[in-house]
Amino acid sequence: MANLLKDAITLPRDARQPRLVRIRHPDYSAAENTLLCLRALDDGGIDYDTALVACGIVTGNTSTGFFATREAGAQGFERVPRPDDGILRGSEYFFQLPDDHVRERPYPVVPRFEDWTFPHDAMPLPWRELDRQIQEGLSCRITDCMWGIERANIVPLSVRDWWDREELDQYIMTDRFSQNAIDASGNVIPLRSDIHTVFDDKVFAIVPKRDQTPGHEARGELSLVLHVVNPITDGYFYQHYHNRKLLPLRCSIECLFARFAWTIFSPGVLGHFLDKCITSRLLLVHDPATGTSTLESRDREQVNALLAALRSRSASPRKRKVPEAASNDASLQYDLLYGDIGDGSQTDSGSTERSPSRGRKRQWANDEEGLDRVIQKRGRSSFVSRCDCLATNPR
Repeated sequence: MANLLKDAITLPRDARQPRLVRIRHPDYSAAENTLLCLRALDDGGIDYDTALVACGIVTGNTSTGFFATREAGAQGFERVPRPDDGILRGSEYFFQLPDDHVRERPYPVVPRFEDWTFPHDAMPLPWRELDRQIQEGLSCRITDCMWGIERANIVPLSVRDWWDREELDQYIMTDRFSQNAIDASGNVIPLRSDIHTVFDDKVFAIVPKRDQTPGHEARGELSLVLHVVNPITDGYFYQHYHNRKLLPLRCSIECLFARFAWTIFSPGVLGHFLDKCITSRLLLVHDPATGTSTLESRDREQVNALLAALRSRSASPRKRKVPEAASNDASLQYDLLYGDIGDGSQTDSGSTERSPSRGRKRQWANDEEGLDRVIQKRGRSSFVSRCDCLATNPR
C-alpha cells in the first residue's frame, strides 16, 4: 500500500545575522558618531541608492549629500562615487553635506517620524522616476497567495495625525465606500497575514531598485522590490524575500516613500544615533505651535527620552479580537450590525489594523447600540429591506 503521508515541511535557516554597515556623522566624535546602521544584504554590501535616500530622509530631506571614507589617522575625507554595480561593500562610511547646504554644524538630524516633513514635489531619485501602475490583483503582492489575505495600510493608521498634517490625501483617490483617504485603496496593499505582520514590525519596506549587471555602467529598468531593513533572527526571511520583485501595484508611490521613511525611523536603524549620545544632539523637530521644523539642541537625558519613545512605538501591532457573535453561527447578525460601517479606527497598539474575516472594523458595546447606529447610518427603510432580504435568502 502506498504511503500517503508527507514529510513535515522544513525550511533552510541561518541564524547568523548579516554584518552591520555603519553610516557615520562627520561632525561628532568617534564614540558617538553613528548615524545609521544598515545590514549588508546586497551581495555582501548595501544598496547605494537606498542608503543615500535613507540618509537624506533623516537629515531633513537633503539632496546634496554624499558618502565618503577616511583613512585611520587622516584628517580629510575622500568622496566615494557610486559603484558600477550600485553596492557599497565597505564596513563604514561618512554621510557628508556640503558647507553651503548646512545651516549649522553639526548638521541636524530628524529624530522621529512625527518630526519628518514629507517632500512634496521633491521626492529623491530614483523614487520620482517610478511609473505609476494601474493594475493590481487580489492575491498577496509578494507571495501571490490567495489565502489569508489582509488589507495592509502602507502609511499606518497610527500616524493619522502626521498624514493629515502633511496632507497626503492629495495623492489618494478616495474609494466610494472609504471613510478616510488613509484607508482607501491607494494606501493599501494586499498581503498574506504573516507577511503583513513583519511589514508592521518594520522588518521590510518596499523600494525601487534597478535591474543591472555588475560591471556595466548602463542602468536598467526600475522595479519595486522588498527591501529588508531590520532582519529577524530567522535568516530564511531575508534570504528568500530580500530584493524580491513585487507583483503589480496600484497604490500611491508617495505612500510607499512615506512608509520607507517610517521604517527607517526605527531603533535598529536610527536608534544608534540616539543611544550613543554622550553630550548633546542638534535635532530638527516639528513645532506644533508654528507648524514648522525648528532646530533644537537636546542633552543626553532628553535624547534618551526620545529613544525610549521610539522603542515603545515599535511594539508589534496586535490583531483585533473577533467578537463571539462572529465566531459562532450568529455571523449573520454580525454582518448585519457591523458590515460596511468601519471608520478605519486603529488597534490598541496604534498601528495598522486587521479586520476580522467577517464584518469590519468597529465593535459596538452591545447589539442594541450597533443596531441604532446602523439605522442612523442607512435609514430605517434600508435596514428593514436588508432584514427582509436576509430572512427570505438565508446564507
